[in-house]
This record gives sequence, C-alpha cells and structure tokens, in this order.
Amino acid sequence: MPRPGCTALRWIVQGLGPGRVVAYTCSCQMTAYELVSCAGVYQIHRRTLPRQGVPPLSWTAEWWRRGEAHEWWRRLLAGQAR
Repeated sequence: MPRPGCTALRWIVQGLGPGRVVAYTCSCQMTAYELVSCAGVYQIHRRTLPRQGVPPLSWTAEWWRRGEAHEWWRRLLAGQAR
C-alpha cells in the first residue's frame, strides 16, 4: 500500500540497452537503484540482492528526458515514489 502523497513508478522488464550510470544508491542494501543515461534518454534501474532460494531480480522504470528523470530520481530518494 503506497504512502499518502507517494507516486507509483511504472516498472517494465526491458531497458533501453547499455547506458551510463549517472547516480546510484548503495548496492549493500537489499534493493539498489541506478539512474542510467542512454543516448539522451534516462531510466531508473532497480535491483534486489539474491537471497537463499530467491534469484536476484531487476526492473527498469519507463524512460524520460533529463529534467523529468532527475525529478523522478529526487522523488524516489525522498520516499515520494516507489
């Protein structure tokens, strides 16, 4: 259940392809995020660490232009997006 004022990101399976990581969260956490640039388009990648009996999972948020991507990144880090 999302928190009040929290916006849901739309997670998709396939990314844009290889890109450049421009910001990231600590990969030591169970879930880590990366803001990735690929030919002027940005995506947020989400990865979970493997656990016993559970494989690692990876998702990608839909893509945006630079300004909108940085706003979504800010919201994610502030707990205003999931």
